[in-house]
Amino acid sequence: MNKITNKKIESYSKYLKEKSRPPSRGGNTKALHAHYLVIGGETYSFLALGSQQWVFKTDLVSFEYEIKGTYKNIIVDTLTTVDKNGCEVVRGNRGCKRKLRTADARMPVSRREINSFK
Repeated sequence: MNKITNKKIESYSKYLKEKSRPPSRGGNTKALHAHYLVIGGETYSFLALGSQQWVFKTDLVSFEYEIKGTYKNIIVDTLTTVDKNGCEVVRGNRGCKRKLRTADARMPVSRREINSFK
């Protein structure tokens, strides 16, 4: 295992990995997202539920990661953040779900109208 200890991040981005869903059906708040941290020019990533940010620019972050090919995957259980006041904080949705979303969102029309377009 490789380790990063008390480093500031340069950038943070996240991208939706599951199928998108409209807000009327619950939205993408708890959908699977890929989170990317850039530290010292190197990119580290992990998959987590939700689009909530886990680390802010003013935080110090520590974690363990494993290298798989060209990817540096963060082990989510080891990710800790320390805010600008020196207090350890827990951010992001650390839950899990048993089943990932695979179905496309349907148009908000009746079945009769859908079948008339086929």
